[in-house]
Amino acid sequence: MKLKQKIDNLLDKDFKLVEKRKIIFAIPIVILVIAAVMMIIFRFTLGSALNLGTDFTGGYSVDIKLGNQLTDDNYQEYYDKITETLKSVKTENGKEYKITISGAMQRQGSGDNASIHVKYAAVNGVSESEMSKQINPAIISALEKSVLNKVPSVTIKDNVITATYDEPIDDTNAGSPFETLKKAFLAIVSDIGLTESDVDVKLNTENRKQIIITSSNSVENSSKVEDKIVSAMTLPDVYAGSVTGGDLVGATVSTELLFNAILAVSLALIFMLCYIGLRFQLSSGIACIIALLHDVLIMFAFMAIFNIEINSTFIAALITILGYSINNSIILFDRVRENMRTVYAKSMSPEGVANKSIKETLIRSINTTITTLIMILMVAIIGVSEIKIFAFPIIFGLLAGTFSSIFIAPSLWALFQRVGKNKQNFRIEPKNKNKKTEKNSKPTEIGA
Repeated sequence: MKLKQKIDNLLDKDFKLVEKRKIIFAIPIVILVIAAVMMIIFRFTLGSALNLGTDFTGGYSVDIKLGNQLTDDNYQEYYDKITETLKSVKTENGKEYKITISGAMQRQGSGDNASIHVKYAAVNGVSESEMSKQINPAIISALEKSVLNKVPSVTIKDNVITATYDEPIDDTNAGSPFETLKKAFLAIVSDIGLTESDVDVKLNTENRKQIIITSSNSVENSSKVEDKIVSAMTLPDVYAGSVTGGDLVGATVSTELLFNAILAVSLALIFMLCYIGLRFQLSSGIACIIALLHDVLIMFAFMAIFNIEINSTFIAALITILGYSINNSIILFDRVRENMRTVYAKSMSPEGVANKSIKETLIRSINTTITTLIMILMVAIIGVSEIKIFAFPIIFGLLAGTFSSIFIAPSLWALFQRVGKNKQNFRIEPKNKNKKTEKNSKPTEIGA
């Protein structure tokens, strides 16, 4: 009740938002300037001003065929493992390639044909020949090792080596995985400065996921030694699938699809302008279209500031926001038209009509945005990765669209009414429904 009372008290006050149009127009300009600065920084630090996905720039792809191994329960586990593996791919001298996944991984097929399709961008400063002959094979090899094999995490403390696996290790027979791993470790003991007589290899019977190796001598704790142990004790998964690909992916969106998207948006804006101009006023239509262009620019700006990847999903989010934002603007201008017909309009300026209309539609606009934003935020927080990529630009667009429909569009409309008019003497005359009166007087309406 207290909150409702505070809101009611706020709405009882005179709104003078439109008069602050200089501040209102300055806010998006500042955001665009920040975005431009960040793009310049990213251009010199990351090699690209915008984080464009392979849909725009082209890239490469691999298919990880897992068959029945891939289920709803372990999909996220595979997703995280693939992401981590690609980030950790290195050259022979240990330099990281910094492979970045483009867009969301796609789960394809089912049953024996289930697989995960991954697209990734080319490495900056690397030729196509080097990508094909060196980097792509290294990526496939790393994925085969980490995804299709059981790779342990190894810790070394004094004279104890612990190799921990994600699943229990079988040791029930002479040819069991445990015996295989034990032989593999004994084959490299000399490489890490030990002898077979120095070590005792046992399986932790409590969880059966750890192989504990005790040595009579201390073991060197270094990344080189650890890598040798991990490589030797990686257990091949006989039920795993395969990794294929490394193929070049063309930039599809940057050609036909991108052209069609721009054409569709342009035609939609033209038809919106015609409808709003006929239904309300031409000035209202122009204000709405400029507000929509504001939304597009602000969405691009936030994507640039946070260096979020721009791909085909972003185009879908962009079109979604255009429809959402124009709906809010039309509601406001419908109220503007109604207020212009009242007897109070005779003594009101364009700014007064705009402020009154904002005041009367403000709660509706805020409530609509909040309810939509709550849902999108939940999707962004707990949704799957494919949906999260769509959710982030939607959040930016919701905020931009709400701002433009409440502040930008009505401020522009009021400004347009002043064009060619005397600011002190201009007034809106009420619409007179009495035909006799209409014959004797010709009231001036906005936009006439």
